[in-house]
Amino acid sequence: MENVFSGEILNITPFKKGFVFAGKGVNADGHITANFYGYDAVNDIFTHIKRSVFLKVKFGFEYEDIAKQLGDYVSCDVGVLNDNKIMAVFPNGEYYIFNTDGTLNVSSLLTYHGAPVCDIAVDGSYIWCAVPDENAIIKYAPREGRILLRVGGGETTAFERPTSLSLLGNTLYICNQASRKVRSLNIQTNSVRDYRVFNEKIYKYINVGGKEFVWLQGGLYLLD
Repeated sequence: MENVFSGEILNITPFKKGFVFAGKGVNADGHITANFYGYDAVNDIFTHIKRSVFLKVKFGFEYEDIAKQLGDYVSCDVGVLNDNKIMAVFPNGEYYIFNTDGTLNVSSLLTYHGAPVCDIAVDGSYIWCAVPDENAIIKYAPREGRILLRVGGGETTAFERPTSLSLLGNTLYICNQASRKVRSLNIQTNSVRDYRVFNEKIYKYINVGGKEFVWLQGGLYLLD
């Protein structure tokens, strides 16, 4: 496991050919700022990027309008629905759906048993979200505004404070902060298995360009 970024990470957004992320910085006046970075999986390089590049990757061509409406454009997780609308979800369960022209289509709160969801993995016209306080993940239909399925929670121990997830084919990879595990879920059979175990808190698992990365408490790592 190789450390590729040891600074404090604020958020990571994967896309088809890599990912972008915001790191905590301090300017000359001592004020906290966000620095932006990108990983190009095609050429296997990390680079500093402009704010505009970060926003365009995260929100698409109407990034300035969307970022202005959100205010906090760093801490939300985003996904592109199958009708090309942009969905942004915050850690407190607030979510927003934007049309392709950047206009706001939906603004609402998504909870399960009163607990807020966080993170997002798009599955066609549906999304998967983590529910940390319920030790569960859910499948949600944004168009219908209803929860279709819950996995974990209750008396089960499938997940222990899940905080992020990613979908690759028919497999969801769920990061569990309490158990420090990445667990895999086959979304066709709902079978859950251990995939990776770490010695510190894990915040995100990413698989791009055939390479696996994890955002841990100590930074960003490339897996062997």
